[in-house]
Amino acid sequence: MRLQPFLFFLLFSTFLSCNQEEGIGGSSSLEGYVYKINHYDDNFSFRTDTTPAIKEDVFIVYGDDDYSGDNDIQTDRNGLYRFDYLRKGNYTVYAYSQYATGQRAAIAKKVKVSRDINQVDTIFIHTGKAYGTAQIKGSVYALFYDGSKKIDEGPAIDADVYINNYGEDMFFDRIRVGDQGFFIFQKILPGRYEIWTTSEDPDTRKLTPVKQLIEVIQAGETYVLPEQFIVKARA
Repeated sequence: MRLQPFLFFLLFSTFLSCNQEEGIGGSSSLEGYVYKINHYDDNFSFRTDTTPAIKEDVFIVYGDDDYSGDNDIQTDRNGLYRFDYLRKGNYTVYAYSQYATGQRAAIAKKVKVSRDINQVDTIFIHTGKAYGTAQIKGSVYALFYDGSKKIDEGPAIDADVYINNYGEDMFFDRIRVGDQGFFIFQKILPGRYEIWTTSEDPDTRKLTPVKQLIEVIQAGETYVLPEQFIVKARA
């Protein structure tokens, strides 16, 4: 039996509508904003500054694909992006945060396209030398000797303090104690560390390392050593 032209068109249209997948070829759009959080390391307070992400690459994934990115576009001077000509369905939009090491991490938002214009939740990406890092703080107190006689005590100003990865012999940073007896190591990645300074024998002048262990678990935090270093030094 031969189908009437109208019935054939109706069946064909139904077939196409049932097999339309997410992607280009529709009349819908989605848009949103990307903001950049800059993490500075010019002080000890983890100061941040949030600004529109200008000319930042934003990627879109059609359906349930992985984060390979089916298409991308750049934000404008206000951090705004817009993807046009989309079919109805589920999408993922993402941009990249970047660590000081150069490693990137995708910050993603999922959105269902169901109308002509669809809004995406704001994406906040992170960057800066202090992003993804922590601080380790401690203090050094000195007992000052003249020969075998202790003559004074107080903050070990200008004493050297070292840090190395636990299990390694070589230190990767060295700082000096401040005028209040405190020190801070900055831009420390999560991991286990050995912090140490030296104590000098008043009689033999032999230097002995004095060490503490600490584990940095979470970025954006200041970790304080559990004990104050107490060392001997020449007056």
